[in-house]
Amino acid sequence: MTSVMKNAPSSSAERPATNIEALLHLLSDHDLRVARQIHQHLVDVGREAMPVLSQALRDCDDPSLATRIHAVIGDIAQADVERHWDELLKTSERELDLETGAFLIARAGDPQVETAPYRQRLDDMAAELKPLSSGTPRQVVRTMNEYLFHTLQFRGNTQQYYDPNNSFLHRVMDNRVGIPISLSVLYVLLGQRLRVPVAGVGLPGHFLVGLRTEPVFIDCFHQGALLTEKDCARLLRDYGVEFDRRYLEPCSHAHILARMFRNLIAVYETRQEATDGRRFRRLLTALENRENHPHVH
Repeated sequence: MTSVMKNAPSSSAERPATNIEALLHLLSDHDLRVARQIHQHLVDVGREAMPVLSQALRDCDDPSLATRIHAVIGDIAQADVERHWDELLKTSERELDLETGAFLIARAGDPQVETAPYRQRLDDMAAELKPLSSGTPRQVVRTMNEYLFHTLQFRGNTQQYYDPNNSFLHRVMDNRVGIPISLSVLYVLLGQRLRVPVAGVGLPGHFLVGLRTEPVFIDCFHQGALLTEKDCARLLRDYGVEFDRRYLEPCSHAHILARMFRNLIAVYETRQEATDGRRFRRLLTALENRENHPHVH
């Protein structure tokens, strides 16, 4: 065992797949101390190990080993996500990039996802919409609503509201269901591509999209229903919340991402999946530290 560890190549460029497979074989060791050492070695290899690990997980018929492989994949992905998350938080821009943040949340939840195809899909959706998107902002919103909620049939997931997949943008795009905030993020990202003046609006208990040019609010969870200020006030009363016009102000991207994190943390805590909950809490804490101690803005 010691000789294997000492002879393991130190440079990532020198680690062929066979060496990763050798480490992977040792991951099944009955000695938990040995298994933990191998786990850390594989995590240190990083994303280079992911193809071998992913294939091994697909082929694995040993539940115990599958659990260990899954844990390694999760830790590699988490380290990579945290590195990119730190880079995002170091930006000097007042507004964080919402799209990058949302897809990092998706990667934290689904370590093996490649997000580039989903970004391309957003580009393609916007390209389909662009020839139809002339007129006033309200008219463009109606066109977007028809396309998203009727042609593509995106909708609120009323059957499995607390499924964490509802918060992961790639899953929302694949399944065409989500919760209010994830569907609203999708809407805002399309709006950005079409230069439509929309922004997230974080009502207590419900998330909407608002037009910046007039008091029109889009309820993406309910197939793009258009709401007035009075409708929003009535909605808040239904939640037992006193109306305040400040609730209708556009949210910062940091606020949106933080709310997505809190939703996921609550879901994982309810499901007693503490490891996943801690993963998202670390990312949320880093975001909160940035907002509490901003650097150059």
